Amino acid sequence: MPKRDATSPRLSPVVLSDLLDGDAESLRRGGRFDGLRFADLDAAGADLGGSVLDECLLRSVVLDDAVLDGARIVDTVLDGVTATALRAARVVLRDVRLEGCRIGAGEWFAAELTRVELVGCRIDYLALADARIEDVRFRDCTIGDLDLRGATVKRTAVVDSRVRELSVGGARLEHLDLRGADLDRIDSATHLAGAIVSTDQLPRFAPLLAEALGITVL
Repeated sequence: MPKRDATSPRLSPVVLSDLLDGDAESLRRGGRFDGLRFADLDAAGADLGGSVLDECLLRSVVLDDAVLDGARIVDTVLDGVTATALRAARVVLRDVRLEGCRIGAGEWFAAELTRVELVGCRIDYLALADARIEDVRFRDCTIGDLDLRGATVKRTAVVDSRVRELSVGGARLEHLDLRGADLDRIDSATHLAGAIVSTDQLPRFAPLLAEALGITVL
């Protein structure tokens, strides 16, 4: 039996079947949703605080200024979801796939992300400060600011993705794989212990690390 890679995210495919159609009004009100499909809906301003979405599909749903504080999202796919702002403090995402989503500001403070994959997403600001992040992969994503300050990060990979600024002050990292990341700036780079980079990236990262350490290179 091949040895399991201890550094790579361990993801499970999200398989959905026999979904029933849900409507925008019920989604705006929040509650518990099981085995529902929400497609081509405008649910701007939805109050999903404390809601549960289990085995659901949200496709081409507008969630501008929606609130998901304390929500629990499990075995669910978000496909083409858009939001100017998406507040989700303490949200729990487990076995979730986000694909082609467009989010202005994602305020996901103290969230719990387990076995989550983001594919082809564009997020201007993703705040995961004080979050618990385990087995997560960003693939083909563009992120303006990725804020991991104070977060606990384990087996997380950034693959073929561009990140303008990465903040890791106070973070606890274990196998944060940045080998596929195109980074412009790292804030608090002295807290990168536990990250993985490639030898090809070292020349690119050297000025960022020097800046973080207060080293003047002439």
